Amino acid sequence: MDDAEIVATIAAGELDGLAAALDRYAVSLFEYCHSMAPEAAVDAVHDTFIVAWCKVADLREPDKLFSWLETVAGNECFRHTLTDGEPPLDQAQPAEMPPGLPGRVISECADETPAGRALRVWVTNRAGPYDRDGFPAASIGRPRYLAGRGRIAVAAALAVLAVAGVASAALVSAGGPRHDAASGNAPGTATGASGAPATSGASLPTTPASPVASARAGRVPRARSSSASAAPRAMGTGPAQPSPPTVMVATIPPSAVPPPQPPPQQPLPPAQGVLAENPPRLVLDLSGGGGGARAKVFQLTAENGPVNGYTIVVPPNLPGTLIVSPLSGSLPPGGSVRITVSAVATAAFTADLTIYPGDIVVQVTVKVTVKVHDKGKDG
Repeated sequence: MDDAEIVATIAAGELDGLAAALDRYAVSLFEYCHSMAPEAAVDAVHDTFIVAWCKVADLREPDKLFSWLETVAGNECFRHTLTDGEPPLDQAQPAEMPPGLPGRVISECADETPAGRALRVWVTNRAGPYDRDGFPAASIGRPRYLAGRGRIAVAAALAVLAVAGVASAALVSAGGPRHDAASGNAPGTATGASGAPATSGASLPTTPASPVASARAGRVPRARSSSASAAPRAMGTGPAQPSPPTVMVATIPPSAVPPPQPPPQQPLPPAQGVLAENPPRLVLDLSGGGGGARAKVFQLTAENGPVNGYTIVVPPNLPGTLIVSPLSGSLPPGGSVRITVSAVATAAFTADLTIYPGDIVVQVTVKVTVKVHDKGKDG
């Protein structure tokens, strides 16, 4: 099955096409994502094939299937890195693709429950828009994100500089010990008879006076405001200097800043049971004229809960044809289904049917015996 046939099969809603795409490209895409962000490789490959099941039918050039998958995987890998953050340092990342990942993807794509459909819609919409040729739109690419991050960094730096400028102006206006170049004294002060600088009302703190008990019972003196209060001026010091302006710097307590909201969590698929097969091996005898069985049956049973969306994958490139029915379905708790397997072949072969979820293997052996007629023997 080439890329165009895989795309056509997926577009027709057949899980065999998705299984072929996983078999051909899942490992390569995992290695590609692992080289960029090991912590996001598993989720990126999983989401890529969920998107492929829902969107690859829009690809105008089916021969570019791998380029399309690689583009989607790169975007998913980049998006998971941004939203999920860095993993803990002591958390080991898998160096190889988990063997159960293809079965998980096929099971979730075959799940026709409301939760299964919601999961596929959510993953596909989260992947972003697509162009007319079916490829992901450039608006979700990394260059625009990096440019936006640069603009945010520049704006943050300018804001820091502006705050620093306001704080510096407040400190200058509040005043410090500024010396007079001529006398070495602070401006606005005069030297007394003993040579010590006289005290000015501008250099004293202007705090509101606390009320004290008056001589008259029942009355307290009115507290003077800070703008009107001033210490007595020493004789000969001249008019009092005005108090420096007060600069109010607003501060936001940490408790008033809302904490950052965590990213939305991916909805988990419903809890499922496990599949049990019986028998695990089948032998199909296609010998002519011997009355051998040309079809065999095995049974699948759901244990410990329901199984929403089982799928049977037939390996490709066999020397004959295996016909399996049904290939997919769902089972209630304790439910079972009979799977019929038949073959068309001119040569013997052995194949493993893989059943998801659970990676269950049913081995099918096809026997073919060709009779050789003795032409020299009279009838």
